[in-house]
Amino acid sequence: MALAPDRVALKALEKALSDLVAAVGEDPPAAVVRRIRKGLSAHSEAIEEARSTADSIRMPRKIFDPSNPKDVGRMVSIALLAQPLVPLLGIQPAYGSGVYAIYYRGSHPLYSGVTGSETPIYVGKADPVIGDASDAREQGSKLTARLMEHARTIASVENYSGPTYPSFDQIRLGDFYCRRLVCATNAQLVAEKHLIQTFRPIWNSETKACWGMSKHGDSAKTRANKRSPWDVVHPGRSWALDENLEDSLTPDQVKEKIEETLRKVPARRDHSELLEEMLAGFRQDDTEVVTAVAGIEGDADPERT
Repeated sequence: MALAPDRVALKALEKALSDLVAAVGEDPPAAVVRRIRKGLSAHSEAIEEARSTADSIRMPRKIFDPSNPKDVGRMVSIALLAQPLVPLLGIQPAYGSGVYAIYYRGSHPLYSGVTGSETPIYVGKADPVIGDASDAREQGSKLTARLMEHARTIASVENYSGPTYPSFDQIRLGDFYCRRLVCATNAQLVAEKHLIQTFRPIWNSETKACWGMSKHGDSAKTRANKRSPWDVVHPGRSWALDENLEDSLTPDQVKEKIEETLRKVPARRDHSELLEEMLAGFRQDDTEVVTAVAGIEGDADPERT
């Protein structure tokens, strides 16, 4: 007797998994391990969808878990986006550690794809002075200190009077704005990760486009050290001007990497749409959101009948 179609499919799935395990072997190369993890992760969603299709009782898309680092990162990120946008040059010392985002509002040709948008050019975190700090005073003034440090870095570039690349003007501190959020100790860790994954900011090292702004100095005597892409296109920091340092990328290569990054993850332009995108990550099913219920036919008010 022929097997039912579902049994045939399940047996094929079992064999595919068995073949995959056999192909891995006892000591697979790291590249193989990464490839298999990525492939299985992609198929796990399809398997869960198939299992849900066969079940008459609906499953929520996810369970909200406030202890899940990914959910915490999303919540803290939303709280950051609720903060006012303020000039970076006006930051004053204040207690608290946390997470921040820096935005560009100028006309530098490298940043035409991100200027004036809701996508930060850089995001970062500031860890507390005391590892288990329970309030902002115990955390110290780490958050504003970090932003003021970035402001000084940009100012040093703006005030640089030496040679620059003809096609690239210097950046100006007055063109930068920021949002900052003082948050519970350790919440900044997952929030920074979520923000980087969401926006792929072009000044963050993880994006590999124009990283280096947050570096504190490289010795030209160390063979591995090269001038960061950020210092290549924004000369001005004294230690990065050392003539013995080699450029890690050419200005044109930096430009290409920035453009490539923004093609993959275009800048968000609307604040309300961005918030909706963040909130959608908490949604448990795909039912259309009802924003108004008044006047729905058939829904009589019992108080008026």
